[in-house]
Amino acid sequence: MTELSVPLKGKPAPPPLPPSDWRRRLTTMWREASASEHVDGHNARHFRARQILAVVGLLPMVFMGNLIATVTIAATFWGQMPAWALCLWVVLAVLSLVLLDRGMRRLLSGKAKPVATKGGLHMVTWSVATFAVIWAAIPVMMFPIADHLGQLLISSVLVGMMCGGGLILSSIPIAACAYVLVMAGATAMALQLSIYVNNVSILGLLGIWSVTVMGVTMANARMFFSRLRTEAEADRQRQLIDLLLRDFEEHASDWLWEISHTGHFRHVSARLAQSFGLSTHQLLKHSFTDLVSTMLPAESDEAASAFDQLQSHLRLGRPFRDLELPVQVEGELRWWSLMAKPLFDDRGRAAGWRGVGADVTQGRMARDEMARLANVDALTGLANRHCFSLELARVCESVETSERGCALLFVDLDNFKGINDSLGHAVGDQLLRSVAARIKACVAPGDLLARLGGDEFALLSWQAGDEASAAQLGDRVLAALATPCQLEDVRVEVRASIGMALAPRDGTSPQALLQSADLALYAAKAGGRNTHRFFVPFMGESARSRARLQQELGVALADEQFAVHYQPQVSTRTGEVVGFEALVRWQHQERGLIGPNEFIPVAEETGQIVPLGTWVLRQACKVAMQWPGSIRVAVNLSAVQFRSHSVVDIVERALADSGLPPERLELEITESALIDDHEGAQATLAALRSRGIRVALDDFGTGYSSLAYLRRFPMDQLKIDGMFVRSLDSDPDAQAVVTAIISLAKALRLETTAEGVELPEQMVMLRALGCDLVQGFWMARPMPATDIAAFLADMEPVCEN
Repeated sequence: MTELSVPLKGKPAPPPLPPSDWRRRLTTMWREASASEHVDGHNARHFRARQILAVVGLLPMVFMGNLIATVTIAATFWGQMPAWALCLWVVLAVLSLVLLDRGMRRLLSGKAKPVATKGGLHMVTWSVATFAVIWAAIPVMMFPIADHLGQLLISSVLVGMMCGGGLILSSIPIAACAYVLVMAGATAMALQLSIYVNNVSILGLLGIWSVTVMGVTMANARMFFSRLRTEAEADRQRQLIDLLLRDFEEHASDWLWEISHTGHFRHVSARLAQSFGLSTHQLLKHSFTDLVSTMLPAESDEAASAFDQLQSHLRLGRPFRDLELPVQVEGELRWWSLMAKPLFDDRGRAAGWRGVGADVTQGRMARDEMARLANVDALTGLANRHCFSLELARVCESVETSERGCALLFVDLDNFKGINDSLGHAVGDQLLRSVAARIKACVAPGDLLARLGGDEFALLSWQAGDEASAAQLGDRVLAALATPCQLEDVRVEVRASIGMALAPRDGTSPQALLQSADLALYAAKAGGRNTHRFFVPFMGESARSRARLQQELGVALADEQFAVHYQPQVSTRTGEVVGFEALVRWQHQERGLIGPNEFIPVAEETGQIVPLGTWVLRQACKVAMQWPGSIRVAVNLSAVQFRSHSVVDIVERALADSGLPPERLELEITESALIDDHEGAQATLAALRSRGIRVALDDFGTGYSSLAYLRRFPMDQLKIDGMFVRSLDSDPDAQAVVTAIISLAKALRLETTAEGVELPEQMVMLRALGCDLVQGFWMARPMPATDIAAFLADMEPVCEN
């Protein structure tokens, strides 16, 4: 019965590798310990030179050891063999080493980065082998005649030279192996000739020791080449970084700066000198902080504060980023954004700073302009609705108001709509600026005049805290507006109605005071206009009138007395129609076609805007399905409708019923829809956009325009209000605002649409500024759905004109 041998402990030993695997491993080991163009490319020639240099550097020490060993052996065996033979051997041993040094140095070429050929390494190998043969002659010739002590001396010297030579030549493994093999072979032959030693075990030990020395030599060679390749890769990376840095300094708008521990520049690039507006000599002469201190704008608190922060960071050794600093460069105010981190030497001591500077003047100007838009009406330069709302809230909370009182005046132009429609929006904008200037002349210092939107102005006056003073103020405003306005070639007469409320008599909260002034304004308009009225309690009848309008809206919704008209949105690049904006109209049974400005506010106040907006949305989606697949439809969502919890379901249902793809629907919302419920608005926007529906921010720049909305809420498009567009060709301020809005939108990767385009010059300027889409009377007025097919057919000639 055959017995099976099973190990009791551990796992079975792995089977031996096949010969092919051993050859593969030896080949890999040899490649790792030698230079070749296949592996190292153009660095192979340099690596060979480094191999030779590593040996050449040790040759002086080798020469001394070789000389001592030679003299010792010669002295020991003098008289035991012919003197001429011993002298000849000494000369050959010393001369061969000298010739080896001279020959290895001649194999190198190039001073900055020496190189050597593959043939050079072969010559080194043969030279080393020749040197080994000269020394191998000693045991062969002297072992037979030497006594026991002499043989021991020769063996010790040979073993030492074999080990030392193998290690010294380890950078050139082929030469080292040749040297060890020659020395080991000579020693083995000598042992065979010895009458004192004839032991197989000693020969075995010699073989093992030779293999060990060659193995150590190969390991050292692999480490040597690993270091060479690491250095070469580090040098390549350094060259790449230097190249990128030079390219960055030559072409980027940012600039690198590095200062020593004394604060002086270490390196000045052309971009750095250009940013400072100084020469390289001037920059190297003074410290960084001294240069910056001389460039600060005079009497600028913001500049002084930013410079103090910079000095504090540099003094305390704290890294910093996004430190904005105003400076004067060649007489021009610029804004820099600086970032840097401290540098340390090998002992951990502060060694300076390295950082990046960027000129952020354009971005700063854009932010300042947007901040101004947040509180200033761009058309008139007065405070806007946002600023007015904040001040009104502060006034109502002020103790001084309850003691002194103040007056709130609502000023509404009586015939502005007719002037705007008949003479054009450009004249209307000029009229608004003229009216704002006249009213402002009546305002006492400390009072606030704001434009709420359209032709509505509001005035908060502390100086008119009683009814008599408020009446006098109202009379002055009416008198200031009584004189006709000369606008270019047009003479325009304008009248205004003023509603007045006194705090705290007519209200102690912003809402109550606004409602009182609003009711008084309606009373002034009902009283013949061009007059002013104070709020009195019986003006509640106005509210009842609005209630009647609410009832009529309910009937109109039930009877579907509404119609949707569509205004095209055209690409400035291609001239093609990209979409249509859906605009609702009320076909009143008695009053005829009513614009949305009259009934939308009432619908929003009463909540009827939700069913009305739903109806408009469903109609627009159905009609859009009849258009080409590349054209989308834009539908306005009021603030009330947007805040409805069911708005997402309503939109989904309208899309499902009509079959309209979500990406062809764009919902337009105003900033007022976002200001109250930030979290809810963000969730609603995210839900809509996750379904592929586009979202546009309507009338951007006219209300509470804030960068926070654009950063916090996901958007696809900004719509530039028509008041800016209509003044684009005549008002530099309007041009600046439009430019800032378009630049901001591009930075945030948002599309822009300009409303109210009425002239070809406006179209040309918008295209030049980079606006994406336009809509307005110049392209087409809002049209019924039945006219769209004909319009699209005639679209190309319309756009070309």
